[in-house]
Amino acid sequence: MTAAVPSVVVMRLKGRAHTVKYHPGETLLETARRGGVPLGSGCEQGNCGTCMVSIVVGRVRMRANSVLSEDDVASGLALACQSIPTSDKLEIDLSQ
Repeated sequence: MTAAVPSVVVMRLKGRAHTVKYHPGETLLETARRGGVPLGSGCEQGNCGTCMVSIVVGRVRMRANSVLSEDDVASGLALACQSIPTSDKLEIDLSQ
């Protein structure tokens, strides 16, 4: 059985919603870049936290994470450079 993935990702930034088509296997950072949505990044290895986002709706799996605590992740924070959607709907807030 294939894991659920969204057809689009809703990315909220400064009160504006950007809806970007999702390509399976992409990270949220890759999706944002392809969609022209500005999202800061630094190391792109899960080590710096520059690309931290809040998950508003849905779930993600991070490939790597050397920055966020278990409490951070439990409260909905994720690193966009390492996050792959694992739900059929995903909305994130980039205003971290």
